[in-house]
Amino acid sequence: MRPLTGRQELLRYAIASVPLVLVGVGWAFVIANDIAGWPEAALDLALGVVGLVLLRWRRRLPFTIAVGTALLTIGSGSATGAAYVALVSLATHRDGRRTAAAAAVLWLAFVGTTFVDSGWGSTTTLVAAIAGTVMVACLVGFGLYRRSRWELELSEERRQESERRDGLERARAGERARIAREMHDVLAHRLSILSLHAGALAHRTDLTADEVRQAAAVIRDNAHASLEELRGTLGSLREEDPLGGPQPSFDDLPALVAEVREAGQRVGYRSALEHVEQLPPQVGRHIYRIVQEALTNARKHAPGAPVTVELSGASGTSVEVRVTNAARLPGKASVSSDGLGLIGLGERAALLGGTLTHHNDGDRFVVEASLPWSVTE
Repeated sequence: MRPLTGRQELLRYAIASVPLVLVGVGWAFVIANDIAGWPEAALDLALGVVGLVLLRWRRRLPFTIAVGTALLTIGSGSATGAAYVALVSLATHRDGRRTAAAAAVLWLAFVGTTFVDSGWGSTTTLVAAIAGTVMVACLVGFGLYRRSRWELELSEERRQESERRDGLERARAGERARIAREMHDVLAHRLSILSLHAGALAHRTDLTADEVRQAAAVIRDNAHASLEELRGTLGSLREEDPLGGPQPSFDDLPALVAEVREAGQRVGYRSALEHVEQLPPQVGRHIYRIVQEALTNARKHAPGAPVTVELSGASGTSVEVRVTNAARLPGKASVSSDGLGLIGLGERAALLGGTLTHHNDGDRFVVEASLPWSVTE
């Protein structure tokens, strides 16, 4: 069972202290009217304090503490609060046999004191036996109720955790399938070009030497680009999607920024990428998707907040993407999200051999991605 909060722990001690306070007030009245002496009162209250101290170990030694505090009630009415709390705690955390044994000790302590004073056949003892039975049954019943609530909460937490793990796996699998579909569209185009030029070389005998070299160069370039596309999708599974269409590229990124600006989102866009014309298509598509998802997250969680998109890098190194926005503007309500979009982006970056991180930097939320300029073996 999860640890109690400080407030919950304080509440239990407050409940256990109620009989101690009431008995203390009663003893003060008795002593003030010379009905009894202070030694009896001091012993009663001291045993009540001992019971409160013993509650500190009720979770580590629940049965021992429950029995010990029950025995304290034989000589102290102020210890009954601690005994009640200890019995409820035992019924909540332990098996029925130990709970029944501790309940029997508390019942005997409650009834036994009356029996010694009044005898077994007296009406006082009978009333005490009935009251003790009801009291113990209520305490045990409340403890069992708390146990059932805890088990229900634990079961719900496990179910939610299982659903969360399943959701993460579905998100990863779905993102891999979408990436594979995007790559497939490009590979189909490149392979059709390879087939066309290879067929020309195989069947035409009237080609000049320059035409043969040009066709061979096209085949070589497209074969190399196709291999880079395949390296980026190794390990991913593809599901057919008849609705799949042309995929965006890095060149579409300015249009994306212009589109969200027209929709009202304040976006600052700065690109310090060098040799953009040499950027591999699959890397450009991943940059587009990362920026697109980051802008979407900013609209969800910080509507109206300005967003900054920064790109840097050069051929032969890596591409660095950084998107920042205010965590949330005052008075603006955010939209709840399960974070699967960022998980999908992490999968995208990992399939290319890159990394993607997201974190809070003061009052700003930062998404940072580092992608290799070209996919290597």
